[in-house]
Amino acid sequence: MPVFCPSEPLLDAFSYELFFMIYDVVIIGAGAAGLMCAAQAGYTGKRVLVLDHANKAGKKILMSGGGRCNFTNLGTTPQHFYSSNPYFCISALKRYRPEHFVELVERHGVEYVEKHRDSYFVRHPPKKLSAHYSPNVSGLGLK
Repeated sequence: MPVFCPSEPLLDAFSYELFFMIYDVVIIGAGAAGLMCAAQAGYTGKRVLVLDHANKAGKKILMSGGGRCNFTNLGTTPQHFYSSNPYFCISALKRYRPEHFVELVERHGVEYVEKHRDSYFVRHPPKKLSAHYSPNVSGLGLK
């Protein structure tokens, strides 16, 4: 059984905060969907913790589009998805269209370019994009 000794803390400061902090929302996965959920919860004032096995949040997002960060495609339709519930993607796409995501990117001041067939890519290298979002995420109270 571990024994707590004040001179030899069991947990470092970060682990201590994770262990004892109370969060409103805990999201497992720091990919595109997890980060989007975390941001939306953060906008409403929730205390959010995002957990992931990767060493960097959004790592696969930055690699999409051959490392050029392809963030959406306006040609997305329900026919592009396979699911045991064929109506799920219809409902999801009606509620949050690719155009909505383009608006979000514009609100954050991220420059982008349109490539072939309505595919959108970040104009600047992905490292600059992640540097841009780090302060924005911390401003939302996300951990």
